[in-house]
This record gives sequence, C-alpha cells and structure tokens, in this order.
Amino acid sequence: MLEAPKNFPYEKTFPERASIGKMSKKIVVPVVLVLVATLGAFFAVNSQLASLQSNPAQSQNLGSVNIQFASTGLDAASQGQGNGQGHGHTTTGTITNVVVRFTKVEIHAANSTGNDGWTTLNVPETIIDFTQSASVSTIINGASLPAGKYNQIRLFADHVTISMRSGESLVQRTLNIPSGKIEVPITPGGFDLAQSGTVNVTLTFTFNANELAHNPKNMTPVVKAQVA
Repeated sequence: MLEAPKNFPYEKTFPERASIGKMSKKIVVPVVLVLVATLGAFFAVNSQLASLQSNPAQSQNLGSVNIQFASTGLDAASQGQGNGQGHGHTTTGTITNVVVRFTKVEIHAANSTGNDGWTTLNVPETIIDFTQSASVSTIINGASLPAGKYNQIRLFADHVTISMRSGESLVQRTLNIPSGKIEVPITPGGFDLAQSGTVNVTLTFTFNANELAHNPKNMTPVVKAQVA
C-alpha cells in the first residue's frame, strides 16, 4: 500500500521562517531611518522659517557700504624740490608715480571700544597709483554690514613705491608704512548705516613730493574719509 509523502503540502521549517524574519528586519530598519531623517529635516526647516517670521530683523538688519579712493595728486609746490638719499642714490627731480599696495580694509563700529568693534571687509589685494588727481578707484563695492554707526576705517598697506625722474634717469624707491596700517577717522563724526540703506565713503589721499623724496625709509599718507 502506498503512503502519502510526508510534509505535503510543503510547510516552511522553523529555520527557514527565522531566516525570512531576519531579512524583513533588515529591510524595515533602513526605511525607518530614512523616514526619521526626512521628518527631522522637515521640522528643522519649519523651525527656521518660523524664527525668521517672528524676527524679521534677523535676516534684514543689514546695510551696504561702498568705499572708494581718490587723490588730490602731488603738492605742486613741492615738486622738483626732491633731494633725498635712497638705496645709495642721490635723487633730485620730479615724482612721477606713487603706488600703494593695499592688502586689507577694516571698519569700526562707534559703539564699541578697543579692538572688539573692528570688522574686516573682504577686499582683494589692490594696487593704486595716486599721482593723478583725477584718479578714483572703487575698492569696496556693496559690503554688507549690520545697521549702526561707524566712525573709523583702517587701511592695511605693506609698502609704497615711488618713482622719481631726474633728467633722463628714473629712480624707484620703496618706502614702508609704519605698523603697516593707516587709521582714518570718518568725518564729521562717522555715519549711521540704516537697515537696507547704502552709504558711500570716499577716502582722499594727499602726498607731499618733497617729503617723499627726502624720506628714504618710511612715509604716512595724509588721508581724509568723508561720506558722499
């Protein structure tokens, strides 16, 4: 007499069921993690939007500052009086070029003391020839700053190169700026930068040719800062 096959219809054994359970867990865990991350990002964005809506000044309390350099040229009365020592050469003649290399610009908040109130403005290394009185160069265009009052600008310049012509000869000399910086008060009394407002500041440089020719090592430009 024939016997019916055992385990028919086919039933999964315990080890097989356990293996399938482990695979299900492996699939479920990553899905859960993705959902948690997505919900977390959603609530974080909503929280930031709610914060900005409750405090609009947080994203809008900024103004814009433009800074340009101008020059009065060289003092005409001092031209041709140069008779200075520089690098072993005696030079007598006319200053033809005054080139300054600027490396950084900072601006000071009036309500701060010491070095705490200085803010560095992003500016590429800039080389300017101040010989021509008509020369005007914009060094900073649209720098964003918190609204408030500002009263001083600090210019960082590592050296000045002057050229002097005497007859057929052209002599060049490199002068240092003491401490490598020029601090310029903004007259009169600084300026108030309003929220979403724009302020234009002009820095005007004046050079004395006689002083440049006679000083073989150092020089400090005379600079005035005015709000246009």
